Amino acid sequence: MDWRNLVDNLSLWYSEFINWYSVQPIYGQVLSIIGIIAVLALTVTIVYYIIKGVAYLVYYVLKGIFYLLKGIGLLFFKLSEGLYHLISGEIKPGKQTQNDNLQITRSVSNTITYCSECGKRLSEKMINQMMSQTIAYCVNCGKGLKLIEYQTPSIPTP
Repeated sequence: MDWRNLVDNLSLWYSEFINWYSVQPIYGQVLSIIGIIAVLALTVTIVYYIIKGVAYLVYYVLKGIFYLLKGIGLLFFKLSEGLYHLISGEIKPGKQTQNDNLQITRSVSNTITYCSECGKRLSEKMINQMMSQTIAYCVNCGKGLKLIEYQTPSIPTP
């Protein structure tokens, strides 16, 4: 690339623009400056949104590919896990049926005095509700308390 030729062409175009600009009346000069600024702002805005659109396109394509590969990997994992349980004869562990929000409170001779979650003393109303419905919620922490009878394991005597 010939740099001297490029600089000569740029200086020629610049001098032509300055000659044209100086011939214009004052309102023409102001309007041409406003027009140049508007064209530059429009160009910058268009370039910004094109770059932003391409970036979003690349992001969502990569995100889609990631989720697709993750789903395929999960499929192979579940298939191999099922095949393992089928071949080995082990029973697949099931989901818990109890609510995870419920906390178990053990009672010794029907005296429940403290929440197992926050350690605050239970009110008489809460104790009565727990005795009648076997489930009550702590007024302090909001955790569910479930009543089960505490049984001491019997130790066999030799």
